[in-house]
Amino acid sequence: MRRDARHPLARHLRRQLKQGRRLPILPFSLACALPLAVFAVYAYNALDEAIGWALPLLLMLYSAVYCVFWIARIVALFSRQARQGAMDEVSVIPPGRLFIYLTICKMVLNEDDALYWLGLLRRVLAAGVFMLLIMSLFIAATQLDRLSPWELTAVLVELALVAVVIPLEHIQSVLSACLLAVLGSTRLSSAFDRASATIAGFLLLQILSYALSVGAVVALGRLSLSLALALFLLARELLILLLWRAILLAANEDNAPARSLLWQGALRRRV
Repeated sequence: MRRDARHPLARHLRRQLKQGRRLPILPFSLACALPLAVFAVYAYNALDEAIGWALPLLLMLYSAVYCVFWIARIVALFSRQARQGAMDEVSVIPPGRLFIYLTICKMVLNEDDALYWLGLLRRVLAAGVFMLLIMSLFIAATQLDRLSPWELTAVLVELALVAVVIPLEHIQSVLSACLLAVLGSTRLSSAFDRASATIAGFLLLQILSYALSVGAVVALGRLSLSLALALFLLARELLILLLWRAILLAANEDNAPARSLLWQGALRRRV
């Protein structure tokens, strides 16, 4: 999602974004991070080990804070271009419709460098959580008489997954929000229907991805946090691939696999 300020389309979209008064996403998101952190600390003290199972829910709750605003702005920018007839005019440029779709997402996500700072916040949080968990593990290990290598390895894998899910959940939520916003903007009729239906679909898919992963673990009869987190990430990754395929079909570029993989890689690297 790297911005290309030299492209005329990007400059045009940036001027469109600056029109009107809007709530700044970055300060609002950072302000929401503090009460969520306080709630997480309280939940950790109240739930103890069960906080690991609630971690994806807390992360998705925070991701929804800014992803909902991004969805609304992407849909609004799509609608503005459609009303002005600009979408059909710029669709004839060599990169194609897919380039236009992703450029709109880039302009919205990178406004005020919100995407960079929110991603950095997740990475710092993941590193801090991992260090705290490792320290707690070593302190607990010194108080135990015996800890087998297999048990130590299992705990380390679980701690690594807990740390990894923090930044990956952010990446997957942002990708899902962008892809759903593009699909809603190209498939639904009115701007209100696009925004409301896309936001509702995003929130529903967020909840279902967690419910399905936990349900699968329960069905397997193994209440393993590591397995639940792995299935949670895998389910969301499969969802992103399906959404990406749907966008390729909407953009009439389903017969261009090489270019689609190139764009998908560029999208993921920036997020």
